[in-house]
Amino acid sequence: MIVRDCPICAVPLAEETYEGFPVGRCPQCQGTLLDLSRYESIKKIPEKTLTELETEARNGFQGDNPEPIRCPRCRLAMEKRPLAVPGFDNLHVDLCRNCSLVWLDGGELAMAQLAHQATPAFRDKQEMKRRAAARDADPERKAAFDKAVAKLPDKSSPVREGLNEAFRDALLRIFIRPFPWWLP
Repeated sequence: MIVRDCPICAVPLAEETYEGFPVGRCPQCQGTLLDLSRYESIKKIPEKTLTELETEARNGFQGDNPEPIRCPRCRLAMEKRPLAVPGFDNLHVDLCRNCSLVWLDGGELAMAQLAHQATPAFRDKQEMKRRAAARDADPERKAAFDKAVAKLPDKSSPVREGLNEAFRDALLRIFIRPFPWWLP
């Protein structure tokens, strides 16, 4: 990431690594500038503990900047997008559609991670990982699992075959519709 100036404080952003990704961090307001794809990835990474994220959110959060800001790269106005964090109303992420850059005010990146980690889907995924690790750690349990998987039929189920056939028929009707004389 090329170092840019903070869109709030107008001081140069410091290059940092956050959860393994390069980001620009403002030394004054603790805001973070990063690519949209990296933002989406970082939200889902459970590297930092909940305590670390809570501390970062608490220490870095200075409130959401409600004012429109300009993208540090292209200088176009950034779009305000809601940041869904339980217990906080009116939090926003600033997004530049032109550059695919995201600006988060101080502490908001940690808050976004905490909000994602509170979802049932994230907790279910972590539980599945825990169970898989426990299974793999026990050789007898792993062998029993592999044996059960080997007994599964190779062919797809009749339900799946029926769905595939229905899907194929629907596609044919869509593509053949312009030629009604072909339809039965």
